[in-house]
Amino acid sequence: MSTANENMMGEDGKHNVVHHEFVPEAEQQTYAKDPNGEPVTVLGTMGQDPNAKPKIPISAWIIVGLAALGQLNNAYLGVSPAVAAGPIASSLGAPAKQQWLIQAQGIPSIVSGPIIAVITDVYGRKNAVLALLAMAIAACIVCMITTNIDVIIFGQTLNGVSAGISGLLFAIPSEVLPSRYRALVQGLMSGSGFFGVFIAFMSTGTAIAADPNNGWRWVWRVQLILNGIILLGIVLVYKPPPRTRSAETTLRHRVQQLDWIGYLLLTGGLVPLLMGFAWASDAKLTKSQWKDPHASAPVAVGFAAFIACGLWEWKGTSTGFLHHALFRHGWNFPLAVLLCAVEGDIFYLVNNIYTGEVFGMWFGSKTAMQQNACLLPFYVAVLLVTPLIMWYTTKTKDIKKPLIAGFALQLVGVVGLGTCTATSYARALAFNGVMGVGFASLLMLLITIIQLASPPLFIGVASALAISARTLGGTIGYGIALVIQHDVYDGKINGNVAKAVVPLGFDEANIPTLLGALSSHNATIIGQVPGANDAVVAAAQLAVTDTTAFAYGRVWYAAVPAIALGLIALWFVENPSKRMDWVVDAPLKSNHTEDNGVRATEEAHDEDFKS
Repeated sequence: MSTANENMMGEDGKHNVVHHEFVPEAEQQTYAKDPNGEPVTVLGTMGQDPNAKPKIPISAWIIVGLAALGQLNNAYLGVSPAVAAGPIASSLGAPAKQQWLIQAQGIPSIVSGPIIAVITDVYGRKNAVLALLAMAIAACIVCMITTNIDVIIFGQTLNGVSAGISGLLFAIPSEVLPSRYRALVQGLMSGSGFFGVFIAFMSTGTAIAADPNNGWRWVWRVQLILNGIILLGIVLVYKPPPRTRSAETTLRHRVQQLDWIGYLLLTGGLVPLLMGFAWASDAKLTKSQWKDPHASAPVAVGFAAFIACGLWEWKGTSTGFLHHALFRHGWNFPLAVLLCAVEGDIFYLVNNIYTGEVFGMWFGSKTAMQQNACLLPFYVAVLLVTPLIMWYTTKTKDIKKPLIAGFALQLVGVVGLGTCTATSYARALAFNGVMGVGFASLLMLLITIIQLASPPLFIGVASALAISARTLGGTIGYGIALVIQHDVYDGKINGNVAKAVVPLGFDEANIPTLLGALSSHNATIIGQVPGANDAVVAAAQLAVTDTTAFAYGRVWYAAVPAIALGLIALWFVENPSKRMDWVVDAPLKSNHTEDNGVRATEEAHDEDFKS
């Protein structure tokens, strides 16, 4: 059992790296090399004793704290503009563009994450992180000073590209600490993210209430401060050694070796796919949803390019961003990525459908602060339960049981919310909290499984693919949910209102006019509808509310198959306890040295990249 890397001089005069892994037991799984004998570990990290607890430098813990702050910032970015979208669009006189304040940020982040991560896996992370933070700072300045909504959409697009840092924020803190702490680290990342959502709901509502015209500018003022703190901390503290010998080659050679075909197909698939679902889910833009070419054409093109991307990564190349080494250690990685998509679907429903019920049905007459407070049972439950999950999984190395319990509670929650009526708000608050209790384990432990199922060299792209799958699952799931809601509501509303008002003497032919008047919320317009007396209006409004609640219920029930699929997939996931040892995947101090100052050659780069 050798315990160190060796730099050996071959007959050709080139340096050949031979990895000897410390393996205390013959059956212990090794991620040192792939089946082709190529290294899949970070340079200079072999030879660690998995049973000996290493000394952890204070800089590693500071980096964990900076990454947690980054996750808080990313979560804030994902929620706060959505909360402020209405006031922003109203203040700048462009209500039709409200949706793109959100989509302009969400779509680029899904595409940029895996591309950024796979490049940094090979060439190093620090410069990419600093560049993305600088871009985010520029975007915040643009958004907070402009008076043009198109400029904000442009700034949000830059923010979306910079949000591709999310996968790195999950990867970096994990790889600088021992694998034994992997669930603990991901718990901190997940908890910080949910705390960011909590802050976004409360602070954004408060700022807009204090200043309806310009309070929304605090969305990007807060982000500017957070991005500045993180950037300064990374500059001062994060000083990692080279990850691979490839990091020492010329920029030209690095650019030539990138998987440009894969990146083009990924972008060409995801962007139109997500834009199509965005259009389909917006009733203001596409009354006929999928019949509108704005929705159907981009989705068709996106799916075709997405499939082509998968085929290219599978058969066209072995060195693309979807590295084949990710799939060579069982089913945990692909299954956990699938589960991340299911988790994203659930989270988007909680964050959007439940929010719509709170604002539009149960607490519409309350103040903005009271409405936002009604969204908090889920997030408070997550924040309270997360430390318990962190403690349990770190102590027992059991990841699978908390995940099963978490998905089971999501099933209970969506069925419970599906039974809620227009008046059962107390029941809705309770089931929202139940989902929060179960949700605490999902993201943190799914990321943990994905990272432990991946070779250490590719933990960045593995984490980024998980986040992209999560966002993709949420975006598609939410688009489908809104289509279901619109279809159910449109199919029921005329008949339900007729049952309520025709017995009162109202002419059924005037029901479309009555519904249009009710949607205006203008008493004068409602009063001009023939036959619309107080009794008719009250009965019609009750029918509208009940139909809305029924449509929302069908949306929650529609989530049951996705959660059931998640539970089935989870059955085949193996508990990764064997990899929860004291090995550090990318310590801040490396054993790597260069004999006689010889730098890596172009040939060494090619061999390394193929791994």
